[in-house]
Formats: sequence, C-alpha cells, structure tokens
Amino acid sequence: MNDSSTRHTVTLVVTALGLLMLASALPWSRLTDNRLKDFNLLSDILPRADDALGAAVSLAVDPELEALIGIDSDLHAAETPHGGGAELPGAAADSIVSDSIPSDNVAVDSTVASPRPWVAPLTCAPVDAEGHVLIENYTGGAMLPRLKAALQNVASGIVRIAVVGDSYIEGDIFVQDLRAILQEEFGGSGVGYMNLHSDFPGFRRSVRQGGSGWKCTNVLGMSRRDSVRTLSREYARVEGVTARATYRGSSQSATTGSWQRSALRLLASDSATVTMDIDGQSREFAIAPTAKPVDVVLDGATTSLTVSCSSPAVTALGVFLDGAAGIAVDCMSVRGTSGLTLARTNADMSLADSYALIILEFGVNALSAEQTQYTAYGHGITRTIRHLEACYPKADILVMGIADRGAKIGSSVNSLPTCNAMTDAQRKAASDAGVHFYDLRAAQGGENSIVEWRRRSLVNADYIHLNHAGGKVLAEEFASALKKALSE
Repeated sequence: MNDSSTRHTVTLVVTALGLLMLASALPWSRLTDNRLKDFNLLSDILPRADDALGAAVSLAVDPELEALIGIDSDLHAAETPHGGGAELPGAAADSIVSDSIPSDNVAVDSTVASPRPWVAPLTCAPVDAEGHVLIENYTGGAMLPRLKAALQNVASGIVRIAVVGDSYIEGDIFVQDLRAILQEEFGGSGVGYMNLHSDFPGFRRSVRQGGSGWKCTNVLGMSRRDSVRTLSREYARVEGVTARATYRGSSQSATTGSWQRSALRLLASDSATVTMDIDGQSREFAIAPTAKPVDVVLDGATTSLTVSCSSPAVTALGVFLDGAAGIAVDCMSVRGTSGLTLARTNADMSLADSYALIILEFGVNALSAEQTQYTAYGHGITRTIRHLEACYPKADILVMGIADRGAKIGSSVNSLPTCNAMTDAQRKAASDAGVHFYDLRAAQGGENSIVEWRRRSLVNADYIHLNHAGGKVLAEEFASALKKALSE
C-alpha cells in the first residue's frame, strides 16, 4: 500500500471516529421525541460485563443525596411504629437538614405548628371501582383542604399549583397535560413559571422559549451559603452586556396560545432597569434595591413576551405567564435532584401564600440496583416536607411515588427490583409527615409495567423517562384521581 492510500485510510478512520464521538454527545431521544435512541461510543462498541445493570444505577449528583450514601444500612433496624420514624444519626441528620446559611436569612425551624394524628401507611395503592389509582390521605383530616378552599375563589383569582421534580417532568412532560385538563375544568391560561434559559428549548412544546446572555445557577451548583433558594431551585444573572429571554404562545393546548399576566420575579442588590415587551409594546421598569422577591408585572392579553436586562445587580428568579384568573400549574424541574435540597428553601424567598398545592415528584435519582431499602432517604423527605409546610403554610403537599423503572438483565428487561422499596419509603414519608401520596407506579400498572409502556412507545429507550405521549396518559390518570379527591 502506498503512502497516499495509507493517509486516506487513516483520514477516513479518524473522521469516522470523530463523527461517532459527536453523535454520542447528542441527546437523540430528546431531540427526536424518542424516535432515535441515545448511545455512547465506548459503552456501545465495547460493552463490559458489569454493564448489565448499568442503566439501572443512578450516580449521586445531588449534594444532599451524596450525604445519604451508606446511611440507609445503619437505619435498617431503627424504625419506630409511629409517625416520624427513627431519627437520623447526628452527623447524618445535620448534613441533610441543617444549613450553614445564617439564621436571619433562612427559616430552619421546620416543625409543624399543629401536630396531626399519625395515619399508618397503606400496603398498596387504593383503587376505585374501575381500577384507577386514588390519592392517599395521611393528614388525619379532610382531603386537600387548602386546595379546595382556594378553588372557591378560582373565578376571581389565580389558584397556583407547583409540580416540583427532576428530569422525569423536564420539558413540561406530564405537567403540560395536567395543566390543560385543570384549566379546561377551572379556567386559566398560560404555562405559569418559566426559567430564564433552557439548553433545549425546542423540547418543550407548551411554550416557545429563546434568549441569551444569562448565567444560570441551579441547586446542584449552589454553595451551601447561597441564600437564593426558592421552590424552583434556580436563578439567573446577567452575563455580558444585555440578557434577553423570549416566550411565545404555543398551540399545544387551547390555553397555551396566549395569557393575560406577565410577571418577572427578581431580587436587586442595587437600582436597576428592566424592559418588558409584550406583542411589540415595550415598557421600562425602574427597580429599587430589594432583598426579597418582587414581581414586575405587565397585564394585558399577550402572545409573546421579551424580558431584557443589562444590570448585574438583578437576580432573576423566574417569569410567570398566567391568566387573569383560574388555575396556574408551574413545572419546576431540575435534572439529577433527589428533592432533599428543598429542605434548604429560604423562607424569605417563599412568598408563603403563593401555592394551594405542591406536588413533589422525586426518587428516581436516589434509586439504584444496589440499595435495597431507603429508610434514610424517606426520613430526609419527611423533614423536607415539614420545612416546606413551614415555608408554604397555605399549601397542601402531595408526594408522588416513583414510576416504574426498567433494568436489563441478560436479554430481557424487567422492573428494577428495588422499585418497591423506594415506593414504600416514599409512602411512609408521606404518612410520617401527614400529607398526601399518589402511587405513580401503580397508576402505570405496577410491576413490569415499564415494559408495556415501552412497547406502546410511552417511555424512552432508557426504560425510565416518559415521552410526551406517555406524559399525557399519566397526567390523565392523575387528573382523574385529583378530581375525585376534590369531590370528597
């Protein structure tokens, strides 16, 4: 072979490897709505024997979750038969729920003012006559009392619900369909909370998002002394000369094409100016220094909004696109989180009367093939709930159990064997905290339902995450249970 042929061969090999590496870096399943599967060059070409359960093992990327690694086994025999269960060992408890933020900046007393009677957790999900999973009530009182009370005034104001979670609801999956169902029933428009920037704006269908110039920080990158800790767990600051965020209505549902109230929530360390443009009409707002969240609001029928800011003094907490009245459902997702960081939510940032219902969707990032029980994680969630109750005393809280998750062992895929243990821990956490619980996995069909959902193209090729079609199916199930709970 001559030198020219050798060079051509080497060039072709290097080019092919480069293209494969580039393809490995792209999130194909998200970009193609699950039509193409993600792949990794090395793991797909050179599989290892220990990769059989690789897809079923979560790495601990949440700092609070990292503090729990190895604790569960110490608590396996420490359960008590009454609400609250066993206390975490001293150092472990401190690592999960204490905070190095000064006490004048954050509320650290997470106890509930009026202790409720403990209600023992069920051993399986309750169902109605048609076999649909129902919401479980561990409050010792009426079902969803705060949400019911708020809905009495839904015709004249906003009743806000937050769905706070991880990558399972990223891109407004599940939440967009729940929102559409509730807004059709109770009124309302718009998508509620939006962050200032998204790396994959096209993945979300319920709003068209764009913009640039923001430096975004979420809870996984915050220092322990960062006091800007809200329910959304993220904020943005100007990076460069001017930062812009744009939002346009979508035809995803009957209520997402337009909205009536645009609000930018912010903090300001110094005087600043913010510009908001709705449908081509621009207005400047002079911002006074404020250490607590304030909303900059423009009212009026709107199909597009642009927010601009050039001041590094502004910390943008989020944008809210709402109707003048009715239901607002906020999707607040941060991938890789376990929910435990919410125990550090700064009460001064909470706007205590903001929410009538907070739904917590977590657990998949704390689930692994090796961990066979989740006592410590459950106690961490209980403590987190109690802190959120102190921050949001006017909100009902509902814990959503994990959905089914698949693991490939040999040539077949089945439910990860530890799913039941996680569901049990989450149900007990809801019972110990005296809140509500919904068994998402049972709503899917229970054991090995993930295999059927994948066959029906309702989940991604990772046998974990919903796609848009699956989110719609699951949202319809949950919305049905929510309406039944409200009718009691």
